[in-house]
Amino acid sequence: MKRILRAQWTGLTSLWWWIRRRPTGVGPSDTAIGYARDQVPTLLVLTGALALETFVVGLLVPWWWIHVLDVLALLQVLGIAAVMVTKPHYLTTGTLVLREGSVFEVRVPLASITSARVHRKDHNGPAIELDGDTLSIVIGNQTDVTLVLSEPVPVKDNTVSTIRFRADDPRAAVRAITSASRELATDVHQVVADLMQGVHGHPPHRPLG
Repeated sequence: MKRILRAQWTGLTSLWWWIRRRPTGVGPSDTAIGYARDQVPTLLVLTGALALETFVVGLLVPWWWIHVLDVLALLQVLGIAAVMVTKPHYLTTGTLVLREGSVFEVRVPLASITSARVHRKDHNGPAIELDGDTLSIVIGNQTDVTLVLSEPVPVKDNTVSTIRFRADDPRAAVRAITSASRELATDVHQVVADLMQGVHGHPPHRPLG
């Protein structure tokens, strides 16, 4: 019961952020990577069908509690769409955050990403699929971006070195991830170079006296 109420509350709050066109958890300097574009139209069609059903049932059935259940079902479907829109994947400083609504989140250090490529794959399993050292975050039974990691990241009770996920624009997502990874590597190399220059440029120590 608590889980259902929590899901309803998350859906309602996400509707509020959706109306305000503001993703949650994404900072002003972060890069959002959406994954709900192909799912939202289907959910809106379902919402319209539920609204029509609610109206028809309201004319035929006098029981108020049935109407309450219909409205809750309507809000739940809208809430699912809102959660997907307002909780996208995103790139922040040094980290790629991958999410599946409010249910799942994994943080991938950019320094550990060896490669990112567009690779569409169909899935028949759950939304969060663990197969050996591969994690798939499935949206609409598909993933279309594949990451290969140099260092595994922990996921639940496992570690993964390959991650597949869905993006609205997989090519743009790959470009953004690759660019952020290269920029981070350049910054790290510059810091190391500055440190080495500082070490070699320091005047030799001379004993006192």
